[in-house]
Amino acid sequence: MTAEPVTGGGRNHRVDPAARTYYENGEKAKKKVRGTKWFFASGRDDGYWSRVILSFSHVAGGAYEDEAAFAVRQFTALKSALPHCMGIVYDGAFRGVYRDALARLGLLAVNKQHGSLTPVFYEKIKTCRSGHELWCNDGRIAESIRLDDGTRVFEPVPIIKLEHRAGSAKSRWYHRLRIPCRHQAHDYRVPVGITTTAEDRTLRCVDSGRPLKSDSERGFHRAEHLQQIPQDTLAHQLVYPYRADSESVRSQFDLSLWNRRMIAYGVERQKLFVLGFALSQNATSHQLHLSKAA
Repeated sequence: MTAEPVTGGGRNHRVDPAARTYYENGEKAKKKVRGTKWFFASGRDDGYWSRVILSFSHVAGGAYEDEAAFAVRQFTALKSALPHCMGIVYDGAFRGVYRDALARLGLLAVNKQHGSLTPVFYEKIKTCRSGHELWCNDGRIAESIRLDDGTRVFEPVPIIKLEHRAGSAKSRWYHRLRIPCRHQAHDYRVPVGITTTAEDRTLRCVDSGRPLKSDSERGFHRAEHLQQIPQDTLAHQLVYPYRADSESVRSQFDLSLWNRRMIAYGVERQKLFVLGFALSQNATSHQLHLSKAA
């Protein structure tokens, strides 16, 4: 209730119980907004009006990371309905814990590496007389090289192949690397995308074969530092631009509402409008698909 400046009486205001304070425009340029937020999972081909909305969910929390948690749950449910789905493209809100959950399902999580991460030492291998010091930098393995002036540079190690090994309960992902060397190039393989725990299969040292501690036991967040598809690769540059295109779903949804505002109070009532929007979008895409096939 607020006071009327003219009459001095009270005025009641209707409050949406589903409204929260959210953050928009990314983590660096956060902007607080008040209202309701909906998550959409969609897919499309290269044609016009070919998008299909696969699922949607109300984002009940207001923290910046809450939408990513909702997205993981939605993609996990969609994995059984879409067995041939290869992966998803998302923004920087996907940190290592979210990429880990999707990678274990056999999905690729394509997004940009978080800007706050700094290079982390990985290991030193002695495949030759000089050895090679490997670090995690920009989502991939890089070799630490000392220059004549004493400064250090991180040279990305070429990735020959991304290997996927599907298990009965979870998947595993590896980078096959080729480490340049003045003696002879070395082939090397490192796990990526998944932070191993004590419950996972024990890793073994490549040189000695002795068991190694899991990532969690040694405090290394592998899924945070080693991406399946690092952002400084051609594959990432070809796929990631589709992320910006997916924002048109939100824009179309806003334009479908009067004054770009939700016209109902409460999650259950609003869900009817969101469902109607999704059905209309999918019906339009389906009709255009049939007209092209005819």
